[in-house]
Amino acid sequence: MIIVKLKARAYEKIERGHLWIFSDEIVEVDGDENVGMANLFFKDEFVGRGLYNSKSKNAIKFLTKSSDKIDKNFFVERFKRALLRRTSLSSFRREVNSEGDLLPGLIVDRFGNVLVIQIRALALEKMKDEIIDALVEVYSPTSIYERSDFESIPENGLSREKGLLYGPMPKTQIVEENGLNFVVDVVKGQKTGFFYDQRDSRNFVRKISTTGKGLDLFTYTGAFALLMASKGMKVDGMDISEKDLQVARENADLNKLHVNFFEGDAFDLEGLGKYDFIVADPPSLIKKRVERSKAFNLLKGLMDQIFDHLNTDGIVGICSCAYNIDREMLLKVVGRSARDKNRIIRPIKWTGLPIDHPYLLSMPETNYLKCLWFEALSNVI
Repeated sequence: MIIVKLKARAYEKIERGHLWIFSDEIVEVDGDENVGMANLFFKDEFVGRGLYNSKSKNAIKFLTKSSDKIDKNFFVERFKRALLRRTSLSSFRREVNSEGDLLPGLIVDRFGNVLVIQIRALALEKMKDEIIDALVEVYSPTSIYERSDFESIPENGLSREKGLLYGPMPKTQIVEENGLNFVVDVVKGQKTGFFYDQRDSRNFVRKISTTGKGLDLFTYTGAFALLMASKGMKVDGMDISEKDLQVARENADLNKLHVNFFEGDAFDLEGLGKYDFIVADPPSLIKKRVERSKAFNLLKGLMDQIFDHLNTDGIVGICSCAYNIDREMLLKVVGRSARDKNRIIRPIKWTGLPIDHPYLLSMPETNYLKCLWFEALSNVI
C-alpha cells in the first residue's frame, strides 16, 4: 500500500472538488510501489484514495474520500451514475468523461453495442481487468476496444495500448447525428473514432447554414462540411490526412451529398476562392500554458487568411480543444485580425461541450472545448 502525506494546498484542492494533486503538493510518500492506489493523509488524518504515479508531475488523481476498496464494484457504481444522466440520449455518445464523471484517467465512448475505452493514468491501467468486468456488467456490450494510442503520452510510464479487450473485433460503425450518417472506424480512426464533443457545434452549423459557398478547414471525416452541404451550400473540405478524407468521401456518398474534399495544410489557404461560411476546427495546438504565444501566432495567421477568403458579411466559426487557449485568447485573435483586415465582428454564439461531456466547475481544466461563431461585417462606418 502506498501512503501519501499531503501539503495544505493539496488538501484544500480536494475539499473544493479538484481531482489533481501535483508532486510539489506532497510532503512524503511511503510505500514499495511507484505506481498504484494510494491512501492520502493530511496531518495524520485520512482524507481519501487516489491514483498515484511517482514519475508524473500530476502525481495523484483523486478518486474518493471513502476508505473502501477500489475494485470492480467501485467502477460498477461509478458507471451506473454516469449512465443515469445519459439514458435519454442515443446509443452513440460518450459514456464516461474522465474527471467530469469522477473517474479521472478513463474515457469510454459508445458506438451502439461497441465500447471504446481510453486509459490515461498508469495506475488505472493496472486495474484494466476490473474496469472491463464492470463495463460488461453495466453496459452489456458486444465488444470493448482500447484506443490508448495517444499522439502524446499524458502520463509518464503509460504505454500506447491499442487492441481488442472483449468480444469479437468491432466492425465499422454508422453514427446517426443531425439527420446524417457517419462512418466510424474505431480501430483506425483518430482517438476513439469520432469526435462526439463537437455535437452541439455541428447542430448549430446545421441550423445556420443556408446558401452560398462553405469551407470546412481541418475537416477530418467531413461532419461540418456535410451538414453545410445538406442545407444546400456548395462546400469545400480541407484536411492534411488523405486517409481521413477517404472516409469523408465515403460519408458524402452514404448521405448522397456532394462536397469537394481535398488534401492540404489548412494553415495555408493560398489559391482558394471566396466563401460565405468558413469553419476552422484545428487540432490541439498546445499542451502547456507557456506555449500560449505560439498558439496565438498560429491562430492569428489562420484568422488573417480566413478573412482574406471570406465574402462580405460572411460567417466564421473558430474552435479550440486546447484548455490553454481560452475564450479570451480566441476573442483577442479574432479582434486583432479583424482590425488588420478592416472588418467589424458581430458575435453570434459560443458552443462547447455537450451534455455527455460533463465538466467540473471546480476544475476549469475539464472545460476544454470552445467555439466562437460570428459575422464578419465589412467596415463601412
